[in-house]
Amino acid sequence: MQVAIVDYGAGNLGSVVRALAAIGTTPHVVTDAAGAKAGHFDKLVFPGVGAAGQAMEQVRARGLDDLLREHASRGRPLLGICVGMQILGEHSEEGDTACLGLLPFRISKLRVSAPIPHMGWNSLSWSANPESAKLRRGLGDDANVYYVHSYCAQPRDTAAATEAHVAAITEYGGASFAGVVALGNVWGTQFHAEKSGKTGLQILRNFVELS
Repeated sequence: MQVAIVDYGAGNLGSVVRALAAIGTTPHVVTDAAGAKAGHFDKLVFPGVGAAGQAMEQVRARGLDDLLREHASRGRPLLGICVGMQILGEHSEEGDTACLGLLPFRISKLRVSAPIPHMGWNSLSWSANPESAKLRRGLGDDANVYYVHSYCAQPRDTAAATEAHVAAITEYGGASFAGVVALGNVWGTQFHAEKSGKTGLQILRNFVELS
């Protein structure tokens, strides 16, 4: 099984590599599309930090947008983390950024009665999304994960769990947002799975072990 990490120059690559190593996986690192074909990898992990606009600029400049779309179109598992999750959606308010369009959500500024960025540990409330069971295997209903973000995928419906692509929600500052998104073979976590202790490692393990 070939697992690859998509690297567009974001600063959290090392921590993701170490987290995957901790679960016994040695990933291939893909920095551009020139020397890589989507068909070579069974699973792609797409981490990110920083601003959505800058991330998309780098992704396009390196040809990684086509790589990600091709991988997803083949029905192979793809996991976006933090900004990597955000730009799997359609559009980000941050920098008025057109994103990859692999999942049906839009990113907006967190508008909450609490400090921004949202930084620290918070719990997940899993939805009835059928794909969520694949990532939550071995986890309880009160799993805690680590966030650092100012933007999020906020559901069109205030009852977040009614959104087909929302796999888990988190509440912060009187508002709720998507903590995990999933549709078909594409998943995303707004939190940093690689920094979320045993819970994050279990989520990464569940992703890597997807059949």
